[in-house]
Amino acid sequence: MGKEVLVIGHQRPDTDSIAAAVGYAALKNELHQGGFLAARCGKLNRETEFVLSYFHLSAPLQVEDVRTRVKDVLDGGLLFIRPEATVRQAGIFMRQHGVKTLAVVDEERRLLGLFTMGDLARLLLEAWDTGNVPMDEPVSKVMQREDLVVFHEDDLIAEVRQTMLDTRYRNYPVIDDDHRLVGLIARYHLLAMQGKRVILVDHNEKGQAVPGIEEAKILEVIDHHRLADIETAEPVLVRNEPVGSTATIVSKMYREHGIVPEKGIAGILCAAILSDTLLFKSPTCTPNDREEAGWLAGIAGIDLNLFGREMFRAASSLAGRTAREIVLEDFKNFTFGGSTVGIGQIEIVDTDTLPVGSDELYAELEKLQAERNYDLIVLMITDLMRNGTELLFTGPQARVVERAFNVATTGGRVFLPGVMSRKKQVVPPLQRLLQK
Repeated sequence: MGKEVLVIGHQRPDTDSIAAAVGYAALKNELHQGGFLAARCGKLNRETEFVLSYFHLSAPLQVEDVRTRVKDVLDGGLLFIRPEATVRQAGIFMRQHGVKTLAVVDEERRLLGLFTMGDLARLLLEAWDTGNVPMDEPVSKVMQREDLVVFHEDDLIAEVRQTMLDTRYRNYPVIDDDHRLVGLIARYHLLAMQGKRVILVDHNEKGQAVPGIEEAKILEVIDHHRLADIETAEPVLVRNEPVGSTATIVSKMYREHGIVPEKGIAGILCAAILSDTLLFKSPTCTPNDREEAGWLAGIAGIDLNLFGREMFRAASSLAGRTAREIVLEDFKNFTFGGSTVGIGQIEIVDTDTLPVGSDELYAELEKLQAERNYDLIVLMITDLMRNGTELLFTGPQARVVERAFNVATTGGRVFLPGVMSRKKQVVPPLQRLLQK
């Protein structure tokens, strides 16, 4: 990962989050001749693995956080000198390049010490007293080698800044894992520092974003969810539409620019629409979703129904998964008023595909609620064949479920016929009640 703009979806990415990142990064690269990199925040689920494999696409780069690190502010300049160079050569080199600090390295660029303009001045002043001008001495004899303050390229800027304030040297060497020099960092780097540049897709909620998003420079938001709490320091492009999938918006943007996506890109965008709209059965599905899916399917050379069923069969294969892995398969955090809510969702085509029973899943919900102090935690088990969702839930605010859906519940579980969408059918009624 270099200086590219990261196009990244939410934590615990689903197929829409991955497809939107891949598809939009490809579109931006087409429009701007490069500079954009698709990324993800978390490992892939089985459905997305199937889709990427089907269309012969690589998974986006996995990013743990977007906090600014030392390597992000280095300007690419790398000046150093070998230990056998003379003091005279070092002085000439400093003057030619306008620098006041030189790193001294071996033949494999491993850091040995530092030689500064201050060292040179000290030697010349000492020569007045001794009459010995050591200009032909090797730098290795006079360089600083003890008690060097050295930073690693992956060190966080927040920590580096404090060390700089405490020590107040002009320059600090930066090394990699093999102790090789990668550059020098100075206070001016921090003054000119900008956070990593990112484009958010398929979310606009801080709790769902990649860690460190508060340090990043957000350039755009492309999403189909409710507007939440992502804040920016200056105006940015926001495209938020009430459609069933972020991939639908990305597909529309291809057409608006008169660009036809590559076959694989079209395929993964189409798959994301089918995934988020549950084969067009979800109430979030709109005519726009159907139209874009049809256009993309033609480019990708797939049959919507046949491919969709194959994709969901692959996704519903949860063999070998633990109860916790199933609960967290597609899990999102929300803040409604003063309440913290976690809502997970899995889609199945046959209850026999679940490797654990609902009692074990419920017990795992109770553990997560206690560990993370949720006011309400919910698991949606959406059955595509029954066209409804079994809701498992627990927490101090569990009773709002009965009021939100006007149903009687038993032991923290209830089946909701016709409920297929977390975004449109589960989040809004819970949000309305909890924000009161």
